[in-house]
Amino acid sequence: MIAYSIMAVKDANHVTDWLVSSEDDEILEIAKQYGAYVPFKRPEHLATNEVRNIDVVLHALEYMENKTGTKYDIIVLLQPTAPIRKASHIDEAIEMLWKSELPTLAAVKGPYQKRDPILKRIDEHGNLVSYRNNPDLDPREPFYIYNAALYAVKRDYFLKEKKFTSDKQVPFIMDKFHSTDVDDVADMIVAEAYLQYMHATEEK
Repeated sequence: MIAYSIMAVKDANHVTDWLVSSEDDEILEIAKQYGAYVPFKRPEHLATNEVRNIDVVLHALEYMENKTGTKYDIIVLLQPTAPIRKASHIDEAIEMLWKSELPTLAAVKGPYQKRDPILKRIDEHGNLVSYRNNPDLDPREPFYIYNAALYAVKRDYFLKEKKFTSDKQVPFIMDKFHSTDVDDVADMIVAEAYLQYMHATEEK
């Protein structure tokens, strides 16, 4: 899984420095085999299920800035659960955030149409009911969902707010194929099918 993210970032033109952070020896060894920069093994206090991505990235950022003497402009989080993300996505996202006055960018999938009865929620009584996030919105207004493939944030905002998101963000819209997020075996099967389809399509 992690190899796909490594291959993508290696080919990205707008990324100056990058690394793989993990506490798992097997993951670190695989990362090295694919040419990743692995300067440390993630410390134990950052290796629990309760640790947030923010804390891991803060640790990596502090390490890199101390090592290189460089103050970075933009930080990009690439989670290995998005195996179909490409180098061009990374470059385009960085360009979009760099040109924007907004502090953050998030990759999303969509648009979807917000129509009843498509969106549902389970209420406090366990009933499946209509989902209305904002009843004042036109029900035909399209909506988007984070796809977890890519987050980008300007350094100063990240250090101040300790967040990858903001009230207003630059939207980086990705199609259904590239938005694949692998959380379980079923997702993995879908991702493999997508990759096979896309490789076969590109070859023709």
